[in-house]
Amino acid sequence: MKKLITALAVIASIGAMASAQAAESCASKASALEKEIRIAQQYGNTYKVAGLKKALAEVKAHCTNSSVLADAQKDVTKLEKKLAEKREDIADVQADLREAQRKGDAKKIAKYKKKLAEKQADLREIQQDLNQARAELAALKK
Repeated sequence: MKKLITALAVIASIGAMASAQAAESCASKASALEKEIRIAQQYGNTYKVAGLKKALAEVKAHCTNSSVLADAQKDVTKLEKKLAEKREDIADVQADLREAQRKGDAKKIAKYKKKLAEKQADLREIQQDLNQARAELAALKK
């Protein structure tokens, strides 16, 4: 069980690191992974070291500036799709809210207002992520 948790933590950290480094060059990705490997070795975390070494091998084997650019473009496209879906969700909740208001159902009105506020907060977060991804993509294209 401990191995599984450690392996999942490695995968999560690699994924988080990969998205945080989307705008970086392949050399800086490799350098960051090598630094993480040294830290994991210092703490004797063999599972993390193995996962990071695998990630480093993948970067060295497959990372090119064009692949970094393509990944950044994929991130933008994915976030644009997510934003459109969230806008559709908001429109659905707004329709439900209008229906509840038309019926005068106070309980449902409160429910849909809360739901709408949550979805609007999600929308703002997605929009911020999209703006950041677009900025990273623009920086890569320079």
